[in-house]
Amino acid sequence: MGEYAEFFKFAAKAGALEGYLYEREKIEPLSNCVNNMQVMYDKLPADVKKEIKEAYGIVLTRTLENDEKVLPDEIKSKLNGMLSELSE
Repeated sequence: MGEYAEFFKFAAKAGALEGYLYEREKIEPLSNCVNNMQVMYDKLPADVKKEIKEAYGIVLTRTLENDEKVLPDEIKSKLNGMLSELSE
C-alpha cells in the first residue's frame, strides 16, 4: 500500500474521531459534509486519487452499508454517485 493510501486511512480515522468527539453549537448539514468531501477529492492530483481509490471506496461503501437506515435518500444517491465515479 502506498504512502498516500496510508495517509488517507489515517486522516479518515482521525477525522471520524474528531467529528465524534467535537461539541458544536451548530451542526453542519450532512449534505454539506458530503459535498465538501467530493469537492476536495475532485481537486486531488490524479496520482493521489489512484492510490487512495480503494480505501476511499471502502469508506463510501461502509457509510452506505452501516448508515443505510438513517441516511436521507438524497445523501444515499450522492454517495452512490461518488462510489460509481470510482469505477470509471
